[in-house]
Amino acid sequence: MTDPDTRTDRRCLEPEQDLDDVILITVDSWRADYCGFMGGPDDLTPTLDSLAEDGLVFENAIAPAPETNSSVATMLTGQYQNPSLESDGTDYTECTRNHMRTRRSLPQRFGELGYETAAFTANPWTSRYFDFDHDFDHFEDFMEQSLSAGFVDGGADQRGLIGDVAAQLANWYQGQDMFMNWEAFYGDVRAWLDGAESPYFLWLFLVDVHMPYFPPSGYRSRSRLLTYPANASLFAGQHELPFESVFRDVLVDSYEDSIRYTDEFFGQLTADVGGDPLIAITGDHGEAFGENGVYGHGPEVSEEMLHVPFVVANGPDETVERPFSLRDLPRLLPRLATGATFEDLLDTTVWARNYDPAVAIRGRDWRFEWRPDEQHVEVLENGEWERRRVPELELLGRELLESHIEAERERGRVLDAVDSLAAEAAL
Repeated sequence: MTDPDTRTDRRCLEPEQDLDDVILITVDSWRADYCGFMGGPDDLTPTLDSLAEDGLVFENAIAPAPETNSSVATMLTGQYQNPSLESDGTDYTECTRNHMRTRRSLPQRFGELGYETAAFTANPWTSRYFDFDHDFDHFEDFMEQSLSAGFVDGGADQRGLIGDVAAQLANWYQGQDMFMNWEAFYGDVRAWLDGAESPYFLWLFLVDVHMPYFPPSGYRSRSRLLTYPANASLFAGQHELPFESVFRDVLVDSYEDSIRYTDEFFGQLTADVGGDPLIAITGDHGEAFGENGVYGHGPEVSEEMLHVPFVVANGPDETVERPFSLRDLPRLLPRLATGATFEDLLDTTVWARNYDPAVAIRGRDWRFEWRPDEQHVEVLENGEWERRRVPELELLGRELLESHIEAERERGRVLDAVDSLAAEAAL
């Protein structure tokens, strides 16, 4: 937990206007088309569908990256990590820690408004190990109860596959890490909410939808005799799926069951929380199930890995069709909490990236993907994305890509200069 004595007591600040309490719920590995209100099966997300009916819906919300650590670091700060640090050989962990310590974050913005802030995360990649606790008044990541520290600190590479499997089996037995269902820490969340002073900002990170897909017994539509080997096959395949013809449908069914279970959390929380806070619900990235021969998330900037659901309940009643990058959450949520407008945050295109490197430029009904050795355009046709040769979109995609790359380089130069000045001042 962050020591409250080391920071200004923000609750002593007198807000100049009425401020809404805010709860941000991030669901790991949740793609948009597996929600009823986004065209998925009607029985997957009944609670969320109800919230979306009267809430603010972003139909084209795009995650900043196709994996948790870099996507959430960007979602909480509004910035990607310093490209200069990434290229000079600095350890990835230290890059993330430096990023979280030195950027103006979402909890910091709320703290400046006089909010009490708290976070509960079951994912080791968003833990205090990477300094995600920075700027929160209260932070729980349950790391002391699990084997996560060894896993994220290069432990998986040191242990090898057999040792890593053993560690994950131990975490499964303990109900930790990606095996930690929301009910395991919901009591902690409720206890904090009962004592929280308004206005407050609460961030909750759920891993129930993340691989391995093991929903509780009351939500399983498949026998464990199939779900266990299917998940083990996915784990061993590293973005491929051995015995695909046998296991794909098992994995998809288990993924859907996990989403149904997560939707129960939305119902429980909205029933228990008082005062009608703004409740923002989104994913940190999506998930692939064999599209382009790929499973899971991370290696591609595909639509399946980047397009996520995003709904805000108890706020405006509006549907936004223009693309919205979750990179802009630090600007959007404080505006909604204060009743300010957000239309200027919307653009005609947004972008996302991974560290292959690969970049995606996303419009409302078209997208451009780039890798050093390949690029292509996809267009949305009758609800399906199809590759097309569209020269004008290819040209526009390259121009936007070059503009983004140069902007990131300039930002890196500015950050390098700031870091140098800070280092000189410390001497």
